[in-house]
Amino acid sequence: MNNLIAALGMSVLIVSAWSHAEPIVISDYGGRASGVPNQDMVRKIQGQMPQRSVGVLKIYPVLSGMRPGYIDEPIPLQMPQPKAKPFFIVGNDEFSRDWIDKNKEYLLEIRAQGLATNIQSEAVLKDLQAWAQPLDVIAIPVDEIAEVLNINVYPVLITGEEIAQ
Repeated sequence: MNNLIAALGMSVLIVSAWSHAEPIVISDYGGRASGVPNQDMVRKIQGQMPQRSVGVLKIYPVLSGMRPGYIDEPIPLQMPQPKAKPFFIVGNDEFSRDWIDKNKEYLLEIRAQGLATNIQSEAVLKDLQAWAQPLDVIAIPVDEIAEVLNINVYPVLITGEEIAQ
């Protein structure tokens, strides 16, 4: 029993001494810069970088493989996201403009974001935006969206639950 108490006491002393040991220096740069950026270095680098405005890229034409056309009935999404922000895809054509006119109140009510495709120039986009007001419509490439949703026609409304016309 005495041996057990002695061993336990020795363990406590060893652990206690080890826990109060000086830190081990892994690297000492001898007063030189370590290469790790500090706030002054970050500010200096930021000041040398060109400033960019944040916003939608203005590169035209904005084209896609989508075309004006019909879908027979609403298409349920495979992975519904009921809280997702609704959006719609349109082009600058008579069919899309008629669709916007017929659905404008509902699109406003659900606060849908407009995505325009097959837009030849900024002037064409501005004309479409004026037509769609007060809806927000931006020109962006939609091919990846169309591929993921397996659609190739517009105008369409995509909610968190379905694709509809």
